[in-house]
Amino acid sequence: MIVIRKACSKDFQALIKIMKESTTDKEVIGFVPPEGISPTFLKELAEELDHSDPNVLMAEKDGVPVGFAYYSFQKNFVEIQETDVIREYQGQGIGKALVQHIEQVTKEKRMHCLVTGASINKNGEPWKAYGFWLQMGFIDTGERIQGEYDLKYVKLVKQIPKA
Repeated sequence: MIVIRKACSKDFQALIKIMKESTTDKEVIGFVPPEGISPTFLKELAEELDHSDPNVLMAEKDGVPVGFAYYSFQKNFVEIQETDVIREYQGQGIGKALVQHIEQVTKEKRMHCLVTGASINKNGEPWKAYGFWLQMGFIDTGERIQGEYDLKYVKLVKQIPKA
């Protein structure tokens, strides 16, 4: 059984473990900064977890943390910053459950648009999550944003119907 709950500061190390175990060393070649997980991102995530109502969800399967999602509220949309699931649990509906939970939160806040992104490496290959986002109903806007480390970011959008 998959349980989705709000994460808290005591979950920080579990979130790092999930990020590290969501990919193989081979998969991340050309997609991650030289230092691995961005220290700036880790600081931002830790600060978010310190809020009384953080926008970080933890997915547990049989009581074991196996995935998480981090999102933020913007003026007119909700942005999914990060979604990770431990490799051995991928393909079991955990990422889908996390995104559906964010969709529900979006509806409750009377917002109607979700935004996320996927990286494209210098060879033009998209990160493996790109296909997942398309399966979840997100649309590639065609917008490509130049990022650090020779990466480009694909902007993906999903309209949420009014309740």
